[in-house]
Parts: sequence; structure tokens; C-alpha cells
Amino acid sequence: MSELSKVALWLCVFGLTTLSVKAQIQTVKAPNQYSGEIGSYFSSSTRTPFWFRSNEYGVVPLKSPVGTARIGLHSNYDSAKVVNRKTDYGYGINLVGNLGPAGGVLLPELYAKFRFNIFEIYAGRRREHFGLSDTLLTSGSYAWSGNALPIPKIQIGIPNFTPIGFTKGWLSVMGTYAHGWMQPQGYVNHSLLHQKTLYFRLGRPHDVVRLYAGFNHQAVWGGESKQLQKLGLITGTTLPSSLRDYIYVVTGLLNKKDTTKLTNFDITNRVGNHLGTIDLAAEIDLVRYSLFVYRQNIYEDGSLFYLINIADGLNGIRLRNNDPKAFVKEIVVELLNTKSQGGPEFVIEDPFKRGKDDYFNHAQFRDGWGYYGRGIGTPFIPPNTGPNDAYPKDPFTLNNRVMVWHLGISGALTRSRISFLDGPVTYQTKLSISNNLGTYNFPFASPKNQFSGIVSLVAPTTWLGGLNIRGSVAFDAGDLYPNSVGAYIGLQKVWQSK
Repeated sequence: MSELSKVALWLCVFGLTTLSVKAQIQTVKAPNQYSGEIGSYFSSSTRTPFWFRSNEYGVVPLKSPVGTARIGLHSNYDSAKVVNRKTDYGYGINLVGNLGPAGGVLLPELYAKFRFNIFEIYAGRRREHFGLSDTLLTSGSYAWSGNALPIPKIQIGIPNFTPIGFTKGWLSVMGTYAHGWMQPQGYVNHSLLHQKTLYFRLGRPHDVVRLYAGFNHQAVWGGESKQLQKLGLITGTTLPSSLRDYIYVVTGLLNKKDTTKLTNFDITNRVGNHLGTIDLAAEIDLVRYSLFVYRQNIYEDGSLFYLINIADGLNGIRLRNNDPKAFVKEIVVELLNTKSQGGPEFVIEDPFKRGKDDYFNHAQFRDGWGYYGRGIGTPFIPPNTGPNDAYPKDPFTLNNRVMVWHLGISGALTRSRISFLDGPVTYQTKLSISNNLGTYNFPFASPKNQFSGIVSLVAPTTWLGGLNIRGSVAFDAGDLYPNSVGAYIGLQKVWQSK
């Protein structure tokens, strides 16, 4: 474990100890939400359909059939005391047990959080979404979509848009700064995660037009690998992981004369595997409706700086009906393009030919932009998994040049006269068409077209004080995944404590 990791770990322990002491003084804070769910996934093929397993935080296995049981409890901040109370704390636990060909027990959430004024610090695993986009019906943010198990982190930040005082509320800011731990075993063992985000909003919450801009930055760094040492990509068995190297990772800069522990690969690239998006968005209040338009611009190897991969990115439009019981509550249309990558040439001496970005792959960190066999970013750049679907092969993905058209719709069905229903049945659907070219290094012999969709219903009932019946049908048809139709049926109960 590097010195920086040890410091971060002690900060985590100190923070959790502080929360524990606070809880002992004030009495342990009880959860204000409990949840439980049991259900089963079925499929006409052994492969779980795409939209059952994608953007589900890694809890749905890739193979069917699956029986699943989920329990959770969360203690959130006391919203009634936010104004008069500068400090508060909370926690969350979520446990998932799957039974089937790829069964097991997962812990997608286990965290403690502490709020002081506008700031928050948390330690552990927590479900998150980064990037300006819709969060419910989206195909997934490019860099961080909730497609893999949450990565354990220590994170400090301003979690909500907060007005900058001297601007009289016209300019608000939110952002995060985190240190995380990647999976302990892989091509590179015990690598680390650096992550930060910074976003601004121009316009007050009640203004007709609000503009957004910002970025997210992720970097995998550190760790150890005997294989990389044999290839001459690192000077020893350990990748750069000193405090100096951490500064290189955070800033993306380095001293090119520093050759004591840096290889030519580090000097001509950067320390670590860096990626993220620079985002722009606008939100317009149309009284009965609101319109949200967003664009995520991709960067990995510097191509975006010279605008040679500007064609790549996630484009989206969301139209929301402000009536929560509307038949059509939200419509999301997205276009994801990752085909350009700055072109098929990589000439380091010519910045306008530094293409071939090879998204989510990396020459040193060959586990790629993934965590325990799942891509961390958009699910439309899938991992090249082994026979057991557990860990990606080298390279991480063989399909990162894609074009995706995506439609999402949600709303509420008119309440029928069925006596046991306790409200309108809500629905959600996602329909996606993708054109897949492979990678520049390993192109498909011919483009592979794929269609994947899902339709989900939630029916609230009066049974057991409010039991939800959940049902979904998902389907895949095309050249990329096995043609299949799948179904999910489950019972869910959510308790809100008083």
C-alpha cells in the first residue's frame, strides 16, 4: 500500500470514528428508509438481456436465470433541520444476493456521510452518477454511468448547486474530490482512483433559462504489475505512486526531465490512465414542461484539446412534464458517437494526428476503464470478458467505435378500478439501436447492428401496507448479442420511518 493510500485510509478511519463518537453522544441515528425486494430474471438465452444488466451498478449477473433478494436501509440528512443546523450525518447499506449460474452476494452500498454547512464528506461505496445528463432514462453518462459496482472512495465536495455569494445567486457551483481503491487483483494489482468534478450553473433556480458547464476527471494510477515490468513499461514492479506522482495525476502535468522512476511511456503520455468529459447543458422552464439539452465531450489522449475528436460525445434532449401523474412524464432522446477518436493515426509528434484514442483501453492499465468485469462508463463500450464473465481480457474492450440512438419514455397509466391498487401504475421504457465497428486495432469484418429494449411497470398495491409489484420485459436482436427475450417479476416493499 502506498503512503498516500495509508494517509487516505487513516482519514477514513478518523472520519468514521468521529461519526461513531457523535452517534454515541446523540444516540445512534435510526434509518429513515428501509427497502426489500425479491424477484427472478428469466431469458430465452443464457445471456441476460442488455437492459436488464446495464447501468444497474453491477448487481444483475450476465447469465440467466437469476433469483435475487435485496435489502437496504438508509439514514439521510434531516431536511427539516438543514436551515438551522449546520451539521448532520447519515449512512446507507444495500445487500444483494443472487442465485443462479452467476450467483453470489454483493454489497453495492456501504457508506457513512457527514455534512458541514454546504460541504459533505463520505467514505465507502455509494451509488453515484457523474456528468450533465438525464439520470433516469439515459443510456448512461460516458465516463461514469452506474454500470459497475460502486468503487470504494473517500470523497469531499459540495453535492448540490450552491450560490456564490457575491453573484447574488446568479452563479452557483458544485463539485467533488475523491480518492478511491480499484479491484485488488488484475493485470495491475491494487491500483488507485483519483476523481474530481466541477460544475457551474448560470441562473437562479426560478429563472426561465439556466446554463450549465463543467467537467469530470478520472485517473487510474499506482499499483503493481510484474507483467508490465517485463514489457519495460514500468521501471520496477510498482507503478509511480509517490506524492510527487499524485500531483502529476491530479494536474495531468509532469516534469519531462524526471526520469528517476518514470519510463518513456509515462513521459510521452501522463502518469496514470486519464479520461472524462467536458459538459455543456441548458435548461428551459416552459411552465407546464421543462426542457433540458446536454452535450458531453470526450477526452482521453489530448485529442479534444486540438478538437480532432470533437465529433465524439453524448448528445441528449429531455422533455419533462411537470405533472407527476402525466401519461407521458419524461421523454429522453440521445445520440452517442465514439467512432472518430481523432482518426486512425497516432503520431505523437503531430498533435493533429494524435488520434486512435482507443477509448477505455490503456497500454499500462490493461484492466481498462472497468471494475470487477463491468465497464464503469457507458455500457455501449462493453468489456471483452473471459469465459466466466468475471474479468476482462487484454485489451479491455474490442468494441469502442459505436454510434447509438437511444429513446427513453416514462409516465403513469390511468388508474383503473382494480381494488388492490394504491395509485397509478408507472411505466418506463428504453429503446436503443447501435452500430458497432470494433476498434481501430481490431475492426469488425463488417459493422454489427444491435437493437436492445426494455419495458418496465411498477404497480403499487394496498397489500402488506404498500407492496409494489415490479415487472419488466427486455429483448435483444442483432449481431452483437444473442437474440433473446427476458422477463423479470418481483415484489418490493419500501418503508419510510416517521
